[in-house]
Amino acid sequence: MPDRVLRFDKGTLLLEHFPPDEVPSAFVWDHRVGLPRAKAIHYHSVLLDLYRRKIPYDDQARAYGLLDRPFHSEREPRDYQQEAVRAWKANGRRGVVVLPTGSGKSFVAELCIADGNRATLVVAPTIDLVGQWYDTLIRAFGGPVGILGGGVHEVHDITVSTYDSAWLHVEKYGNRFGLVIYDEVHHLPGASYSQSAECSIAPFRLGLTATLERQDGGHLATEYLVGPTVYRREITDLAGEFLAE
Repeated sequence: MPDRVLRFDKGTLLLEHFPPDEVPSAFVWDHRVGLPRAKAIHYHSVLLDLYRRKIPYDDQARAYGLLDRPFHSEREPRDYQQEAVRAWKANGRRGVVVLPTGSGKSFVAELCIADGNRATLVVAPTIDLVGQWYDTLIRAFGGPVGILGGGVHEVHDITVSTYDSAWLHVEKYGNRFGLVIYDEVHHLPGASYSQSAECSIAPFRLGLTATLERQDGGHLATEYLVGPTVYRREITDLAGEFLAE
């Protein structure tokens, strides 16, 4: 029998040479190609399923590696920042961290990138924030740092993208990153932007926001797209000691 193969195809996963009784439940038969197909977001759970059932396969879907970049920072993490990272790690390096504006969410992201040690995509809602993230990541991890958005199309093992560009290019780059970080993650739920998460294989995911809840209830989808809320502190929790009254 030919080797079983798992591969990435335009934001989805395909299985080749898998007997029907070995196909994980996330897959459905695609008559167009004559193979089982699943959304790329199921990559991590598929790997766990195959591992638990001791089914051998050739993983041709993954196109990312270890980051292996030194992390430079003169800042010492505050207690709540360390707590946020520990909570994220305890949930399998998946989940949303809710912290008020000015509390250092980007530094939490830096700590998570260093801990996850995987090629990383950071997604931000505006080109101005993409520029801020670019400067932050250059200082923390050195260059090169790629950019998708604002007329720039450059991909490296650390890349910053707008939500629009992440959605537009996920079918091509959805297997290039092991960690995806969504800044202002409340923007992610929606018909278009959510595809940037559904079509990515990244097993590690982090959402950052100060205002998770949406009036349309779309925030409920973030648990499926990124993970549950693993850590939350409000303005009143940090006022006086870490933030101005």
